[in-house]
This record gives sequence, C-alpha cells and structure tokens, in this order.
Amino acid sequence: MQSLEDYFDTLVDPKELLQTWRKKAWDRFSEVGLPRPKQEAFQYLPLRDLAIPKPAAESATDAALSSHTLQLTDGFFQKADLPQPLVCMKLDAAMLVYGVFLQNRLSRSLKEETDPFALMNCAFQGRGAFLYVPPGTVVEQPIEILHQITSSEMVSPRVQIFLGKGASIQIVQRTTGRGFCNSYIDASLDAGASLFFGDSHKESADSISFHAFRSTLKRDSRLHFLSATDGAKIARSSLKVQLLEENSEALLQGLSQLSGTLQSHTHVLVEHIAPHCRSRQHFKKILRGSSKSSFEGKILVRPEAQKTEAYQLNNNLLLSDQAQANAKPNLEIFADDVKASHGATVAQIDEEELFYLRSRGFPFERAQEALAAGFCNEILNAPPAGIQL
Repeated sequence: MQSLEDYFDTLVDPKELLQTWRKKAWDRFSEVGLPRPKQEAFQYLPLRDLAIPKPAAESATDAALSSHTLQLTDGFFQKADLPQPLVCMKLDAAMLVYGVFLQNRLSRSLKEETDPFALMNCAFQGRGAFLYVPPGTVVEQPIEILHQITSSEMVSPRVQIFLGKGASIQIVQRTTGRGFCNSYIDASLDAGASLFFGDSHKESADSISFHAFRSTLKRDSRLHFLSATDGAKIARSSLKVQLLEENSEALLQGLSQLSGTLQSHTHVLVEHIAPHCRSRQHFKKILRGSSKSSFEGKILVRPEAQKTEAYQLNNNLLLSDQAQANAKPNLEIFADDVKASHGATVAQIDEEELFYLRSRGFPFERAQEALAAGFCNEILNAPPAGIQL
C-alpha cells in the first residue's frame, strides 16, 4: 500500500496554480502528523480501523443541474447555476482573479490549523470551488452545494466562501454517496454580513467522513450553522469559528440520529477575540443500537474579549443499553467581564413520560419514538423558512 507521501508526490504539477498551497499544506501536515489514539481531540475515534485510500481522480458528470446549485463530484468542481451577481468558479481559476483574497486567507488558515484532516484536504484537494457574494447582495432563495461521491478513493471537496459587507445568503450543503470523504468549507464574513449554513450528510453505513467548517466573523456579522447527520462507519465534524470584531454573533447547532453501529463525533472551537460578541452552541444526539458518539467543545475567550456572552450545551438521548455517548464541554476564559456557561447531559427516556403515553394506547416503540421526536424538535425547527435538511 502506498504511503501518504507517495500519494502527494503523484499530485505534484509545477504548472498547477494550487501547487504552492498544496506543498505548504503538506509541510504543515507533516509537522502535525496523523492523530494518535490517545490524542484528546481524537480519543473516541476508532483510529485502528482507519485506512486512508489514494486521492480520487477527476470524473465528469452529465447529470442535470437544478437552479441555485453548485455541484462537486468526487471533490472536483463541476458546474454551478447561481443567480447574479454571485461569482462562482474553480478554485485554481480564482487564484488568478481573486488572488489577494485567497492567498491571505490560505496563509492564515494553514498557519493556525491543527486538524490533520483539514490539512490533508488542502494538500489533496480536487479543484474545489470559490464562491463570492459581493457587498450588499441579498439572496433570498437558498443556494445548494451538492457533493456527489462516486469514487471508492479519497475525495477532498473544498469550497472557499467570501461574503462582502452587508451581504446575506443561505447555503445548504448535502453530501451523498459512499466512500472516504474529507471535505472542507471556509467562510469569511465581512462587516454586517449574514450566513446561514446548513450541513446535511446522507452517507452510506460503510462510509468514512471527515467534515471541517471554518469561519471568521467581522463587526456586526451573523453566522447560523446547523448540521444534521445519520452517522457513518466513522464520521467526524470539526468546527472552528472566530469572532474577530465587535458585535459579531454565532449560533452553532447540530442533530445526530444514530442506529446500528454507526458513529458521529463532533469537535467544536468558538474563539472570542473581540469584545461585545455572542455565541451559542447546542448539539443533540440520539443513539440507538450499538451506536457511538462524542462531543468535545470549547469556548475560548481572549483577554480583549470583554462583555462576551457564550453558551454551550450537549444533550444525548440513549435509546439502547448498548449505545455509548461521550461528552466533554470546556471553557477557557482569560477575560473578567464575561457571561458563559457549558454543560452536557446523557440520559434515557423518562419512564414516567413513557408510561403516560403507553397508558393512552401507544405501543412501546411508538411511544419511545414520539418522545425522541420531541427531543429533536428544538433543532429540527431551527432552519429558516423553506429550508429542509
């Protein structure tokens, strides 16, 4: 079996506009290295079962494209049908037109990135997509980013998103197929911008997926991130949001509904860098069968971030004695004028509530599912009107 270094060597192409950044990402990945079994951020992942295949080659698709859709197949940007004045193009082509945007962004992200899979994405990425929302642009109809996985090899989709001042957009990302997917979304919000980003994963039970979402928020900007997943053989989401300037606000939510032996692992870092900013995290997981989940979240408040409001909560509902949920919420605060809290719960169905429904004619399984649906409602009702995850 080839090594990751061998894989990278096959991608070396001096003429490619992304080659410089591939090499920088590879050098940074070589410093960080693959995760180790006892490494805190990956301690609940079955790393012994993880085999990384070679990068997928580009394959064209002739599938019909719906309006307001950006499509990537096996990590390579295929086509887009987006309204004016949005700008969407292949990432290597964007290097020629929007090089200042991209080079500054990539330089900073590679310097700060510590997740080896996010670094692998930059090194092994297919030709991803660049999406620019000009200042003052308000797009009412949601934009869909569709990731199609048809290859059994490693696919590395990447989308760089830039919202100009006062821009507003709703994006729903959907991932379908089976295989090894290592995706990366990077969203930069300028002053007064607003982004809803819905992330829906419908991968097969034997898939392995790593999904990274990174975002920075400037003054008065708003981010709402919402994920929904049924899990996979190994599934991990890595979220990092930085509130860079005053009065920015982030709401991060997620719902995992697991069954069988499927897994879902969530790692979140919200970094408060400027004063007068707000963030809230709320992630819920329902576990059936022998499924497994983990949540590790951190709120990091820098010394300059006075008047911060930050909250974090992880709720887990176990519907089986064999299911396993792990939770580790964290606060790291270096400012003294802060409102912050964190918490986690792991519980089973309330016996009194179950008895109440059964006494009114509900069969056991139907009563259990009704209570589970109620547990989900807070998250399921969160998307803006007209958006289905």
